[in-house]
Amino acid sequence: MRICFLGTNERLEYLKGHASPGVELDNMADYVGKASRPSSIESRMEEIELAQWVIERTMEAERRGFDAVITGCFADPGVDAARERVRIPVIAPGETAILTARMLAHHFSVITPLPQTIPIAREQVHKVGIERFVASIRPFGVAVEKIRDRDAETIDKLIALGRRCVERDGAEAIVFACASMSLLTDIVQPEIGVPCVNSVRLSLRAAEMLVGAGLTHSPVTFPVPVKLDHQA
Repeated sequence: MRICFLGTNERLEYLKGHASPGVELDNMADYVGKASRPSSIESRMEEIELAQWVIERTMEAERRGFDAVITGCFADPGVDAARERVRIPVIAPGETAILTARMLAHHFSVITPLPQTIPIAREQVHKVGIERFVASIRPFGVAVEKIRDRDAETIDKLIALGRRCVERDGAEAIVFACASMSLLTDIVQPEIGVPCVNSVRLSLRAAEMLVGAGLTHSPVTFPVPVKLDHQA
């Protein structure tokens, strides 16, 4: 099984350490496309920019014979459009994490990086259709690039916020609405005391599951765009 991960080399190595036997992971670092990639995603404008990059690389991954694609941003920019262009599974970390949280708990909280990203998190929850199971959506108040430093102060602050979600909001699980935040899960989950969803690792398992089960997205839900279909 060959899975393409649309993320950094650091996260690629992390996923390789958690991949099932026989699973090959690559991020196509050699591919030079036309679309650019923002350094972090903290706005809709940056989502749109990243979406083009995701679509372009997803199409290239299918051409190269990959069995599935894992996108690297919790906001899932470009995923639905990419699904229209390929027939291999395209895994959306945010969608996967939110749906899994509902499997684990009746009520869960979403921790998003900044106050400005709260509306984006709300839109994701609304799209998935499980608003009534969300105990709260709280901002971490730390920029994504700062979260990546993983310093002790950041970790302590995340633990404190997670506990607040449990104690004040009634959260029974936590979703970290940021891939960089998710990589802190193993450190903070024991201190928070409820399941904390790591969207990065979970996306790998989702990709392995769908490929192993012979499943991909529906061509009725995600049809090839009519104009492109006619060109073919």
